[in-house]
Amino acid sequence: MITAEAIDKARLNTDLAYRVRFLRSFIGFKQEDGEVLNRAAPLVAPFVSKVVDAVYDHLFEYTITKEPFFHRNQGYEGPLPSTFEELSLDSEQIAFRKKFLRLWAAKVFTAKYEDEKTWEYLNKVGLMHTGAAAFKHREGKQPLHVDLMLCSALLGWVEKTLVSTILGVPDEILSREDKTATVLAVGKVLWIQNDLFQRHYIKSD
Repeated sequence: MITAEAIDKARLNTDLAYRVRFLRSFIGFKQEDGEVLNRAAPLVAPFVSKVVDAVYDHLFEYTITKEPFFHRNQGYEGPLPSTFEELSLDSEQIAFRKKFLRLWAAKVFTAKYEDEKTWEYLNKVGLMHTGAAAFKHREGKQPLHVDLMLCSALLGWVEKTLVSTILGVPDEILSREDKTATVLAVGKVLWIQNDLFQRHYIKSD
C-alpha cells in the first residue's frame, strides 16, 4: 500500500516555499532538472531574442492580446499609444517589454532553482500582471492588469516555441538525450510558473 504524504491545503495558499516544494514534488522537478537547464543555457542563449520577437509578433495577431500594451508596464515612463494604429512593434514600450521578457526567458535557463529567491521572482512575475505592485520599483505606478486566460495562453505558446527552439539545436551541439531532458525541464518550470500566475487570480477553497 502506498502511503500518502499529508499536505496542508491552507498552508499551500499562504506559504510560497511550501507551495513550490509541493509543486516540485508532484510535477517531478528535481535538482537535476535545474542543472540540465543551466547546462543548456549557453546553447539556447543565442536564440532568446528571436524567441522574444516571435512572441510579440504572435501577440500582435489579435486585438485582445495587443490591448494590454495600452497600459503602462512596470518601470516604463515613456509615451503610450492610444489606438491600435499607433501601436507598433517598434514602439518604446514594446521594446521595454521585450527586454523584460528576454530577462525572464534567460532566467528559465540560468536560474538557481534550489534558491528560494528564484521562486520568489517567478511568483512576482505572476503577481505583477494582476495590477499589484509586485516589484519595489513599481510602487505608486499605474497598475498593469492582464487577463488570466491570456497569461495562460501565452505561457502555452511560449512553451511550444521554446521546445521548438531546443529541438532545433543541432545534435552535435546538444545531444538528443540532452534535448529531451531540457524539453521536459522547461515544461515543468512553465507549469509551475503557470500556477504562480493562477494563485494571484483565483481564490482557492
